Amino acid sequence: MADLGGSDMRAAAPARRRPEPPLLFYADGYKFPDVYHTTKFLAPDPIIALEDVEELVIVASSLEEGRARKESRATTVVNMNEYGAQELSGQGVSGPEFWATIMKRFLDERGLKRVSVAPYFPLAEADRLREMGVELVIANDLLERRRVKRPDEIKAIEAAQRATEEAWHKGVDAIRRAKARADRTLELDGAVFTAERLRAIIESALLERGYASDGAICAPGPQAADPHQIGTGPLHAKEPIVMDIFPQHKQKRYWADMTRTVSKGEPPAEIRKIYDVVKRAQDAGIKALRPGVTGREVHELVEDIIWAAGYDTLRPGQKKDPSDPTPRGLIHSTGHGVGLEIHEAPAIARSGTKPLVAGDVVTIEPGVYDPVIGGVRLEDMLVITESGARNLTQAPRELVV
Repeated sequence: MADLGGSDMRAAAPARRRPEPPLLFYADGYKFPDVYHTTKFLAPDPIIALEDVEELVIVASSLEEGRARKESRATTVVNMNEYGAQELSGQGVSGPEFWATIMKRFLDERGLKRVSVAPYFPLAEADRLREMGVELVIANDLLERRRVKRPDEIKAIEAAQRATEEAWHKGVDAIRRAKARADRTLELDGAVFTAERLRAIIESALLERGYASDGAICAPGPQAADPHQIGTGPLHAKEPIVMDIFPQHKQKRYWADMTRTVSKGEPPAEIRKIYDVVKRAQDAGIKALRPGVTGREVHELVEDIIWAAGYDTLRPGQKKDPSDPTPRGLIHSTGHGVGLEIHEAPAIARSGTKPLVAGDVVTIEPGVYDPVIGGVRLEDMLVITESGARNLTQAPRELVV
């Protein structure tokens, strides 16, 4: 993972637009990516931050002031004691009343009576600020602000992808080493090889590299027909195993996302057919990526290929047996944005009506599913360039391992 800390991080900060009105945060960067994206500061407790024209101010406790000065993008860091934090604590003031009072004094100092806030700004503090005469308006553009990735963000996402592939290779190597028993159950080092053990191999490798993985998907056979089934129980030879790995760096906070479907030995002919269709659909979706195209156009191109191959999609009119309520075929979107959240703008889906722009990082992950035999999904992650897209994924697409 590229180092994004200290002075290098501040040097990479983009020129800020003028917020209308200034943008006020009261939240922490671990749970709220907008805060981290704006300030590049991680703290377990909420911080106060204000973005206004070319200025970014953080109001921090004594516990975090020094670190905020060293690590954040803030142009100014102020200790909350300057707004009477110690005095308020001594009076027994706490909770929303404490924080609203600190924010009100901070805004008064700057002559601000109207600010924009995130949709998740806490209600109790918002109510108290309004009672104090501060007008709050909802900032509805925060997701769009994070869409176009800076070069340092792309480097962080690429580093996450490399770690993902290294962990995936360890999992695949274990599948290759496994032996098939007479009933096709896989055995590794003398014990039944399970989805749980495969996931542990992958997630341990990610943890060693600084990444957290909460439930990597290792779904064998029919379990793979449910796209978010993480997978349980014994693995078997000659059946598809969907491996969807999506880790987040524990400190840098950027995600990666990759899916491969593999089989220990040649799977049934229908799985091979599905794999080839999904691979062809993925190739077409990747080729279509460029600035100006919409996520909907890419998604419908992928749907048409899968439908023409004989499989259902969720588009009206693309179900072979409308009386059958069972989800079959392509039952999800083609992709999504990736960054400080695993699913963020833009959508490569029917809802993706905004044109792609250079700097978007997106996945292309078609899949075809059948509740009887399982499913196949392939997922690559790409960054949109001025002339097309650059694939950040290097793992091979090989069904039989």
